Amino acid sequence: MRTRPARFFRLPLLQILASLGLVVAPARATDARVCTFKRGISVGHWLAKMHDGVPYGAPWFGRTDIAWIAQQGFDHIRYPVDGRLWLLADGSLDESKIAPFLQAVTWTRELGLGAVLDMHFLPGGAIHDPNAQDPAIFTDESARANAARFWAKVAERLAGEGAWLRFEIINEPFAPKNSQLNALNRAALAAIRAVDRDRVVYVTSNLSSTFATLADVVVPDDSHVAIVLHYDEPLIFTHQRAPWKHFPADMPLVPFPGQVPDLSKSLPPGHPSVTTSLTELTVADIDADFARASAWLRQHAPATEVYLGEFGCYEQAPVTSRRAYIAAVRAAAERAGWGWAVWDYRSSFAVRDADGKPTAVLDGLFPRQ
Repeated sequence: MRTRPARFFRLPLLQILASLGLVVAPARATDARVCTFKRGISVGHWLAKMHDGVPYGAPWFGRTDIAWIAQQGFDHIRYPVDGRLWLLADGSLDESKIAPFLQAVTWTRELGLGAVLDMHFLPGGAIHDPNAQDPAIFTDESARANAARFWAKVAERLAGEGAWLRFEIINEPFAPKNSQLNALNRAALAAIRAVDRDRVVYVTSNLSSTFATLADVVVPDDSHVAIVLHYDEPLIFTHQRAPWKHFPADMPLVPFPGQVPDLSKSLPPGHPSVTTSLTELTVADIDADFARASAWLRQHAPATEVYLGEFGCYEQAPVTSRRAYIAAVRAAAERAGWGWAVWDYRSSFAVRDADGKPTAVLDGLFPRQ
């Protein structure tokens, strides 16, 4: 899920007091069994896809943010990381780049939460686009092997961490053919298993981890493998007015549930969402998507854990609609027995606004009495 840049935030009073030792977070168990990986949140634009000159690992995110996340009811944090930045020219790991992640997950563990290392980008070829994965890892055997060797180094470096840490092989892949992603999944998993046999590892589907390509996933025969999927349907609602999806800033607002306005004069010629004009968006449609995915999973991977690794709603959507959509997707995932992680902490899809206050997204996840 592509989002607008995270903002740089001033520390709120609670964080300042906490840094001085004047606020003590409630004690929480650190036993991995507490970290069920059922209710998570991604911290985007901190260790991957940084924007507006904000550096990698910038101090806008820290221990008090993790404490806030824990206090809302989340049980784990998903950390998107640009793995290309973790690798030095000589092939060794760059400890200076790994350090912010290690510090964050130490705090995460201390506060009783689990952590998912989401490898947002894998090394394997040149970085042609800082916001895109090099396709060579899907099409070139040598590049794929380099990506697998990188995962082996990461797995060895983190092998001492407990079951509270999980690995996600790659974020939202775009392989030319779905079968090419299976090859990457196999290679990376084998590299990880060479040094860490029991850690939970997420494999995914092609074309942004969509439900639509789930049927082409070959689930490895490994009891510690889980499947991660993403959901951003209907795009006309979840990404309305998002410039990176070529939606105009002045397009009519789209409600949920409700009818899509006539977009024929608002969208650029040929925009794929023009065909959604005047269609009805319903909770039943979301439920049907999850039902179809669940049916395939029951048949082909009945014993495999499933994780909704990303879902969210752009801040331009109407407030009440954002709340309703998030609640509907959360409920659908939970009925299916899937864990989930919302996108994300602080950005244009945030659960927490620039003033540190909860947004409609958080209300949809955890309705306040």
